[in-house]
Formats: sequence, structure tokens, C-alpha cells
Amino acid sequence: MTKYILIGTVLERPLTGYDMKKEIEMGVGNFYKASYGSLYPALKKLTEQGMLAMTEETWGGRVKKYYVATQAGKAEFMEWLAQPDCDSPLVQIYFFDYLPAELRQKRIAEIEHKQALAIHHLEQLEKQLVAEIDLHNDYFGMSTLYYGLAVGRISLRWLAHLKEGKPLREFLGSGEL
Repeated sequence: MTKYILIGTVLERPLTGYDMKKEIEMGVGNFYKASYGSLYPALKKLTEQGMLAMTEETWGGRVKKYYVATQAGKAEFMEWLAQPDCDSPLVQIYFFDYLPAELRQKRIAEIEHKQALAIHHLEQLEKQLVAEIDLHNDYFGMSTLYYGLAVGRISLRWLAHLKEGKPLREFLGSGEL
């Protein structure tokens, strides 16, 4: 995942590793964490693989390394962005502005479908567990199932909101939460 986040972060302009870390923290950092210890080796590897290009500039006696996506890196990133069944759909969604509208809608619908299946599975599990266990004695264990249902249902509403292209702030203020 780090590979695609790094490439996506430098699609439009060169950034230093430090600047990339800040961009990640302000963007996908809400649901993905990257340390400097993982970032710099990944940058080195991506540069060696030809996915990123690196240039050096001297500022105030210090050498700064700037990274930017190459054509090969952009192509691989776009291929990943368009593929279904990603382990981290939120990371993909973060970069969906790069997809054509029709493909973006298709991908959101695929993610919706997968989320609906997960909710259905949890609902079936709930029915089974309610019939089999003492909910009072397994209160906190069951609370995690209900958390999963709540998050899944709000995710479906959020995805529908995205598909319709409604203003994002409306989702928070619409009482849908």
C-alpha cells in the first residue's frame, strides 16, 4: 500500500520525503500510518524500480532530495487505482479524483456491493448469536459486532453520498450520522 500512496502523493509535483510524510498525515493519515523508517526505504526502492525519479537540490548548504512519479509509476498507480478488491478501499477512494467519472462510479458501486455483503454477514451472525448466547454476559463481545454493523451502515450511506456527488459537508450535517 505504501508504494501507491507514495506514487499518488507525487503525481502532480515533486516533494521531499519530509513533505510527503506531512502530505500523508494530512490526507490518508486518517486511516493509514507511515513512519520515516518505512518511508525512506520505500522511496529508495521505488526510485530503483523506475516508479519515481529523484533530483537533488542544495538549499542553505543542505542537499534535499525531491521525488516525482515517472510515467511507469503513473501507469502502475492508475492500474492499481482502477482495480477492484483492494485491501484498503479508503486509500483508493482518497485518490479517486484521478479516475474518469464513469470508472469512479463503477468502483464506488463495487465497494458498496462488498460493504453490503459484509453487513449481511454481520446481520446473519447477530441473529445466530442472539439465539445462542446470553447477551448480558457477553455484552462487550457483542458490542464489537454492533460497532461493525453501525460502521458498515454509515459507510453505505457515505458511499451513496459520494456516488451522487453531493457536497461533502452535507453528509455531516444531514443527520445521516
